[in-house]
Amino acid sequence: MTSEKYTCLTCSEQFSEAGQIQKHLSTTRHKSVRLESLDETLECEECSDSNIHQLSIVRYGFNDMSLLCQICLEKDNKKTGETPSASYTLSNGAFFNKLPQYLKFRDIECMECGDDTHLSVANTSSGQLVICRKCLPKYESDNVKFISEDSDDFLSELLGIKEVIIKKSSRKRKSGKNGGGKRGGKAGRRTRKPDPDAEARKAHYLQSKQTAKDIKSGTTVKAIGSNGAANNKTSTTGTKNNTKPTSRYGKSPSVSGKSTPKPGKSPATSGKSTPHFGKSPSVSGTTTPKARSSTPVNDPKNKPKPDSKPKNKAVNEKLENASNTKPKPKIDKKTPTEKAENKSKSKENNTSSPKEPKGQAPTKLGSKKSPEKDKTKESSSKTGKKPESAVKSDKKQKSNVPQSYSKTKSGSKAQQTANDNKKSGANLPSSKESSLVLPPYITKFHPSEKPKLTYDSMNEYFKEISFNVFLEDQLNNESNIIDSSNFTISWYEDLDKKNNQFQLHIPMRPEIIDKFLSQKLKKFKKNPFSVDQAIFLILDDEIMWSGYIATVDEIASKKGRRVKKDVIELIIMLHPWSQALPRTVHVSNLKILPASQPVSRVLNAMKTINNAGFTRMLLGKEPIKQIDFKNFLKFQGQNLNESQKKGVQSVLNNSITVLQGPPGTGKTSTIYEIILQLLDSLNTYPILVVAASNIAIDNIAEKLMTKHGKDILRITAAEKERDYNRSHPLASICLHHKMYDAMPMKYQQVMDEMKRGMAPSIGTTAYKKYAQERFFLSNQIVTQAKVVLATPVVAGGIKSLNNVRVVIIDEATQSSEPTTLIPLALPSVEKLVLVGDQKQLSCFSLIPNLSLSLFERVLLNGTYKTPHMLDTQYRMHPEISEFPRTKFYGGLLKDGIDANARQSEGVISSPLYFWDTKGNAREQSVRNFLREDGGYTYTNRDEIGYIQQVLRTLIITKGVKPEQIGIITPYSGQRDLISATLVKDDVINPSNEQMKTEVDIDDLKNDSKPVTIHIVSGIMIASIDAFQGREKDYMIMSCVRSNTKGVIGFLRDERRLNVALTRAKYGLIMVGDKKCLQNGDKLWKEYLQYLDSKKAIHDNDTFGE
Repeated sequence: MTSEKYTCLTCSEQFSEAGQIQKHLSTTRHKSVRLESLDETLECEECSDSNIHQLSIVRYGFNDMSLLCQICLEKDNKKTGETPSASYTLSNGAFFNKLPQYLKFRDIECMECGDDTHLSVANTSSGQLVICRKCLPKYESDNVKFISEDSDDFLSELLGIKEVIIKKSSRKRKSGKNGGGKRGGKAGRRTRKPDPDAEARKAHYLQSKQTAKDIKSGTTVKAIGSNGAANNKTSTTGTKNNTKPTSRYGKSPSVSGKSTPKPGKSPATSGKSTPHFGKSPSVSGTTTPKARSSTPVNDPKNKPKPDSKPKNKAVNEKLENASNTKPKPKIDKKTPTEKAENKSKSKENNTSSPKEPKGQAPTKLGSKKSPEKDKTKESSSKTGKKPESAVKSDKKQKSNVPQSYSKTKSGSKAQQTANDNKKSGANLPSSKESSLVLPPYITKFHPSEKPKLTYDSMNEYFKEISFNVFLEDQLNNESNIIDSSNFTISWYEDLDKKNNQFQLHIPMRPEIIDKFLSQKLKKFKKNPFSVDQAIFLILDDEIMWSGYIATVDEIASKKGRRVKKDVIELIIMLHPWSQALPRTVHVSNLKILPASQPVSRVLNAMKTINNAGFTRMLLGKEPIKQIDFKNFLKFQGQNLNESQKKGVQSVLNNSITVLQGPPGTGKTSTIYEIILQLLDSLNTYPILVVAASNIAIDNIAEKLMTKHGKDILRITAAEKERDYNRSHPLASICLHHKMYDAMPMKYQQVMDEMKRGMAPSIGTTAYKKYAQERFFLSNQIVTQAKVVLATPVVAGGIKSLNNVRVVIIDEATQSSEPTTLIPLALPSVEKLVLVGDQKQLSCFSLIPNLSLSLFERVLLNGTYKTPHMLDTQYRMHPEISEFPRTKFYGGLLKDGIDANARQSEGVISSPLYFWDTKGNAREQSVRNFLREDGGYTYTNRDEIGYIQQVLRTLIITKGVKPEQIGIITPYSGQRDLISATLVKDDVINPSNEQMKTEVDIDDLKNDSKPVTIHIVSGIMIASIDAFQGREKDYMIMSCVRSNTKGVIGFLRDERRLNVALTRAKYGLIMVGDKKCLQNGDKLWKEYLQYLDSKKAIHDNDTFGE
């Protein structure tokens, strides 16, 4: 019997005894079991089948054991011609009794170096020894008799098995874990297919392992106030005795400087500090080098009081109770160096402020004012209650060290005076009555007040961009911020690492994990962090350091063979443009923000971009070379105009090309021709085509499918895969469908379950194999494609795009500059094509400096002198296009179609129709989180009545199909109100269809971006911003604003009006208050005068009269 805990994965019931789980499974016929100590599902070594009723632990003589399902066992017996000496199954009642023996055999490794090959075992009076061939010479002088794993007595010596085996087994123990040491195949039973990439993968693995070891090695000191005394320095440099590779299950990872106790051995002294969240361990995991110790060991002042708790206890309780109480900072001893430095500093410089409690205004950097009253929350280690005490400021106090509290054994709080603190050498944060004073080597970064057009260095550029994306990430993902009560931080002391990296320990608590990990993935993944993920270290909410995760490990906070891993250890490498770390600041002033996926990909691109031409473009100091040469080309498109042909020529001649494409000028056709010329004429590929909106990418993909369907690949974000189902026109070129078709049937079932939002029914090991198979299959499909189409953020997650030679960015003005960097950072890119229109709306951001696209910046700073403009529009009726052509494009844009091509016989009398509400439909303002227009969104319920009349006339009377109609409005509030009203309208929505919602833009995560599109009975309803890049035969615009003051908010934006006026092909119908609009803005006044000249303004009670 064993004290192992088992969980039935069918009903989630837990059992602590083998007999209990045996009985439960036999009576209920439930199928899958997880071992809690190892966090491992029991499954077949060969096929990962987790049906416990099909599994057998089989033993071959005294030198091999395996865990196999019945099918794999029969195949194995047939292949080898050898039957097991013993079989332990659920039906014969021996499975769980023999499971500990199997696990011990499977997981054994050398107790000296951790190697799991060529092992020998010996039983001595002091315990069992398991030693590998390399370490065996160390024991030659001990006269110990070892039994080799090749011997027929190996299992007998290792497990104490005394059964008589009639048939001698020819099998030998395999090294490794999965099933009697099956690491990568059943040695001696079957030959492997040759893997041409095996050596390269092995070399990469070894290199990665060595790099991780180098990163982790060094000496660390805990941050002031971070889980212990500040002078406890810890060496993490590995030594021969405390560094070894360890097992994946139930043991610490292979890390330099970590020691993992082996079964049957007392734990070695750890060379690395391990945080202990909760109870204090009996054996400390921290060693303090004597050479660096700042406190004499025998100094009576430093001896702990007999009635006080161990120092670790208070710190551990702080982290254990973090979700229930907010602890006050702990007293930290200063090193002699710190004391000497502090003597020369002023009183203010000796103190730092912990973060204000909730509900209190934050203390500003450099502020001299102090709050009159302040409440400090303290947690009791006994009761867990949160009493509050108000502490008044003592202006006459001589000492600059604030009062603090220490916990006695009885749990009472003993107040200590400033003099006591001085004697003990405590280095305390200041009270809330003094401001945080920055160390002289840390400066607060002040971003530019408006978007910068040029930069003096890439370092300056990266600082500006990284700070701005941090501000947006902080604004939109505030709930993801981790405060200091939920992590410990350690600084490296080594000169080469001092200001380049730091160490984080984060407890694996549900309230932390739930923030970052979806419910369905918790079954397989306990750790939400990954290598290369960006992380921000935040000081006082205003100063940040950006870095990325270099290594991530799960470790245990306590010692013991069966102890669960409950702490995440991260090594954070700073980006090279970051300033020195805040090593002297109290940890209570620090927070951690794991960056969102888009921001992580932006920052990763910034640290890898190395194309000299692109960096010059980003700095904006040197003109971008423009070669004008007419190649002799055979154009594939028969109807290309001269401006489109010149655009194609420019792309072929230059490494950077900027194409301006006004509405309806054939941007998609031009991009299509560029791709065909690159593929067919120049044989240049792979080509990456990206755009912030999926509709723009899909338009290009649909054109390419007719001629290059086998060579193109459409990759969507995971959350968009459901929209691109089998019935979608692009289904045949979508990566997720290609992968599904190529997957084995067992993995197709996993994909089906995940699509439905369910946790897959397979075990952890099988899921890892599935993820690995998915990764390799994805890479294989991507590398075979000649044209890849995705959004910039999605492109950043594709590992096999390193050979891309050309990047084409469509709708480039709608992509923020940071996300544009993602495709630019690909190492093999030779050509960049930016296609957009600076006269239309730019990307939207709550951070003003992120609202300028790279497309616009290279035009504004003059480095790209003359963008190639596509000068002929083919979308709008000439009367619709006339005002935009002359007003917004200075007459440079011309019509490519005449009025006859856009006649709508019997629908509306004129292509332009403005229905004046004459002040009878007033606006209503609603404050909303989108902050669209000064923090408000606006609605106009009465205007919707006018729109319903228009729709009924068009659909019922004139026979216009709902799919031909689009409705736009400046405000999301009005969009929602229109949609809700039309859903309930039995005439417009006779089938009572539910409203469909689409979210199109895939840029930096921002809930405030107006990118949501509603569809009601085929009618598309959206904000003006979201409709950019789309068109409909008939457009209806709800202007919303109607007030006596003539205030129209951001309707005054010239670019927004340009987009609104250029979406319709046959007819544009506008509903609004003429007087309010013309009084609110000169441009609107001018447009209404134009409409008046066309006799297009109507104020009748009925539409069309």
